Amino acid sequence: MRRIDRSRLKGTCFILPAFIWHLCIIVVPACSMFYYALTQWNGLGTPKFIGLDNFKRMFHDTSFLFAIRNNLIWMALFLIIPLILGLGVALIFTKIGKVQMPLRTLCFLPYVISAAVSGKIFTVFYSPYSGISTVFDKLGIKSLANFAPLGERGQALYAAAFVDNWHWWGFVMVLMMSALHQVSPDLYEAADLEGAGFFQKLIHVTIPQIKPTITSYFIFVIIATFTTFDYVWIMTQGGPAGATELLSTRIYKANFLTYESGYSSAMSLSVCLFALSIYLLLNHLQRRKAGADR
Repeated sequence: MRRIDRSRLKGTCFILPAFIWHLCIIVVPACSMFYYALTQWNGLGTPKFIGLDNFKRMFHDTSFLFAIRNNLIWMALFLIIPLILGLGVALIFTKIGKVQMPLRTLCFLPYVISAAVSGKIFTVFYSPYSGISTVFDKLGIKSLANFAPLGERGQALYAAAFVDNWHWWGFVMVLMMSALHQVSPDLYEAADLEGAGFFQKLIHVTIPQIKPTITSYFIFVIIATFTTFDYVWIMTQGGPAGATELLSTRIYKANFLTYESGYSSAMSLSVCLFALSIYLLLNHLQRRKAGADR
């Protein structure tokens, strides 16, 4: 008994510093957000309790509502494009033998480049003064000489998302390759004996076998989408005219530019609940599908 108690004590002593750090840095600020969301506060003075007024304000805040729209578009892009690219390239690399290693490294390279560097590189690339548009102009391609997507309201969000996709898809490729290596070759051999083609094996063998990985990817993207900040802030800071405003940039501006810390806390809490509801819905559908398959 004494040995058991001592081992538990040792384990507790090892965990305690990390637990205290997590409590001070994560738990306490997160809990305080619930209180500040119900107040009018500039971040410095004494908070004034106003009840649910901050939440009512969000329904009339066009910038906040537009940011939700942009976040949903961003989520849709990241749920589809990196998965298709990552899975497609992973399927190709599993068929080409040893030469795949330098190609995998080349594809994964954008992921190790920091967001600050990638964002600045593509800001120059998109610039109408120093970017690709100047090359088109010198080549005499006048239709593309004015290519400056970060300055166009209808293109800016997709231009910023392209950069983040370019950075992200290599990691998805590695994730899909890891999942593909777990698929038993016997299943493919059985499919070959049945005369199945490439797309039939993809739909009936590959995707069902790597479905847990794909589901985990969906959940991760849903959560990460609502915390996306770096690329948009570095490249556009939510512009032009709010065209690339995301929930994270809207919350940042409310807290640090207009000093509406109470309102930013309410928006942060709403974002957490919104992301949680989407995750729970997806998890419920997954369990329901698993139960139906049984």
